[in-house]
Amino acid sequence: MRFAMLLLIGVCLFPSTSARSAILQPLVIESQENGIVEVAGPRCGRYLHYVRGHKARSGRWIKGHCVRNRHR
Repeated sequence: MRFAMLLLIGVCLFPSTSARSAILQPLVIESQENGIVEVAGPRCGRYLHYVRGHKARSGRWIKGHCVRNRHR
């Protein structure tokens, strides 16, 4: 029982290196061709949703933007 208690105290006092390497990083979405980096989309207004940046059919890059939801 004493060994288990000392082991628990030792783990609490000396954090392992793996705990340090598990630092949370912000979500980043990267585009390979143009080097464009885009952070997860902003919150859009009512009846809108966010569309990430993408390539158009013509090959041109379109930045991320808010678009209106389709209502019928």
